[in-house]
Amino acid sequence: MSEFRLSFPACVIAGKNRLSADDLLLLRKYTFPEGIRSSEDVIVMLALDALCPEKCPEWRDYFVESLAGYILNRCHPAGSLDTMNAVWFEQVFVEDGVVRSSHELDLLLHLIDLAPPAPASMTALALDQLAIALAEGRGPLQEGRPPEHAHLAPDDIAYVRRVLRHACNNGRLLLDERERAALLRIDAAVKGIRAAGWLDILREAEITVECASPTAQGSTTRWLQIPDSFFTDDHLVA
Repeated sequence: MSEFRLSFPACVIAGKNRLSADDLLLLRKYTFPEGIRSSEDVIVMLALDALCPEKCPEWRDYFVESLAGYILNRCHPAGSLDTMNAVWFEQVFVEDGVVRSSHELDLLLHLIDLAPPAPASMTALALDQLAIALAEGRGPLQEGRPPEHAHLAPDDIAYVRRVLRHACNNGRLLLDERERAALLRIDAAVKGIRAAGWLDILREAEITVECASPTAQGSTTRWLQIPDSFFTDDHLVA
């Protein structure tokens, strides 16, 4: 099998510690003048992403937009996603169940945004990134999260809402069993505080879980808010 070689200027840029905004302009002009059009172009993009430890802020958007455009417009079926696209994404960007980087997760989310409805395996994969971050402390969604932090924050609720946005129908979430299972994995991974809105998501998905309260596990509340001391003998008067 022939060895794959990067052409100029990609070969020079790949040897640098930092991919700069000027480097990106060179790539757009000479390496990808018509955008990402082939599997070979994808290999070059991934090689540059892996070989340059530091990248300019502009790279993230270019990476996401270019690869999303290729997957949606140049891979079969054009203009939509199917299970084969989902399998390809997992083979290329996922390792041990985890999307390898935050901008690769951005690519997954962008694909889900652009091509509704995305395959259930793809949306379940996105949901599982949150479950893995909470349960195992791994993956892009663990970035910025304190160690041992397994709380559901408002940003997490917004993330789930974004992933499931196209499944919303008149106050209900019409989900595949794989997506419902992913929501249950998230719920099982939570240890402590649940942001307001999580139980609403479960209710809309018609999922029932045993939970003491929407804000904290292990605490007991009553709908009348009567303290336990009320039920001691001193308060029980005939």
